[in-house]
Amino acid sequence: MYDNVVNFSGKVENFTSSTRAELMAILTAVYATPKRSRLCIFTDSQAAIDAIANAATNPRKAHRKLKNWTIVKAIEEIANVQNLTLRLEKVKAHSGVIHNETADKLAREGCLKPVCSPDLQSLTSVNAVSCWNTETIEESLRHFTKKLGKAKHSIKWRLLNRNISTISAFKSKQIQWESSWRTTMLSYVDRNVTDNKETRQRAFNVKLFNNELPTLEKLKDRFPKIYENDSCIRCNLEKENQVHVLTCPKNLIDIHSCRNKLINLLVSKTTTVACGDTCKNMCKTLEALNELHIPRDVSTRDADHLSFIDVMLGLIPITVYDIVLQKVVTHELADQIIDDVFVQFKLFLHTHIWKDRCTAVKKWETENGISNNKWKKKVRNETRDTIVTSQINNTDDNSVFNNNTQGVTNIINKNNHNYNRSKISFLFSLNRFIYNHIIKDSCNWTWLYKIGCSAGP
Repeated sequence: MYDNVVNFSGKVENFTSSTRAELMAILTAVYATPKRSRLCIFTDSQAAIDAIANAATNPRKAHRKLKNWTIVKAIEEIANVQNLTLRLEKVKAHSGVIHNETADKLAREGCLKPVCSPDLQSLTSVNAVSCWNTETIEESLRHFTKKLGKAKHSIKWRLLNRNISTISAFKSKQIQWESSWRTTMLSYVDRNVTDNKETRQRAFNVKLFNNELPTLEKLKDRFPKIYENDSCIRCNLEKENQVHVLTCPKNLIDIHSCRNKLINLLVSKTTTVACGDTCKNMCKTLEALNELHIPRDVSTRDADHLSFIDVMLGLIPITVYDIVLQKVVTHELADQIIDDVFVQFKLFLHTHIWKDRCTAVKKWETENGISNNKWKKKVRNETRDTIVTSQINNTDDNSVFNNNTQGVTNIINKNNHNYNRSKISFLFSLNRFIYNHIIKDSCNWTWLYKIGCSAGP
């Protein structure tokens, strides 16, 4: 009976990973093994072997700080109850091992099979389970909370009005968000001193990512009476927005050279970390990616598909990350390569494109008499009427004033931009004085009498 070959396949959901699938396969084998047996399992996943070993050496951390803890606890408990002697052996993946190739084939077929999940109710060693939206949390609560917060912030950022027209839901699935955010906000927190150069570079990355670089389009919107024209001063062909700054034909480095620079950085860095033989065709693979192609109209961005324009703005495609991951195997090395490459690439853009553009704009501002004094005035299209209102809320129940009492209201007419700011300051001071000494102190009539006397007959 036990000489027969039995095949089984299924799929896993929630917190999916290759390690979770390997652990579920091990659990299936342990569950099907008779009592008091010696079980030797061959697997090509070192992560699965380490997960079971770590849970055995740190039983108290198994369901609190380890990933896939429910499967690991199920393996441990079944092995103990069944008196099994479990041994795990590592085999090389995709090396022609017959049974390992069969397991890979069954794994691909399992995508269409029912979901496999352990029954936590039957585990006696588990007293409590952490859940989110009725789903069991399969990792450290601290890491899960951080991921949840990052996901919420990423969604809020993508749903901003400035991003809805350029990043659709379909396009968002093509982006490696974690790497994109990390390379944008990369900070060296282990240093005891700050570096102005790194601070400026990080500010450039953040503004580039959020479409907030001070281009002439932005400057005209903020200071319309100073910057009357938003056309590019170098080529005079198009409006100078952020995309045009990166693709202007007057740049010292054209967009094709930027693309070649990024590909060369990726290949060079990956070859240094991984084995050189595995990176022979990496350059051709990257050049053939649709996510790195240069559109015919470089002045526009496709809302549904990534292009090299989006990559220059800081969005990292998942396909690029996966290609690097295939070469170096581990996520830690892939993250390190992506971080180093894109930090160098953004520094390249800052040095060879943005600085040259800023030099040209400063020269143009000097020739047109745009000084720092005019810059600070922040002239707007229209002058507006500003209503300065102080709402007083008295929380003292013994006060004669109720919570809806409105304080001093001053309407300041700003038809003339050069209004007297000292009057505003005086009115604010008077408003605060009346609140602190009359209303807040339960209507101190002594102060009110002094104010009346000081006013004269």
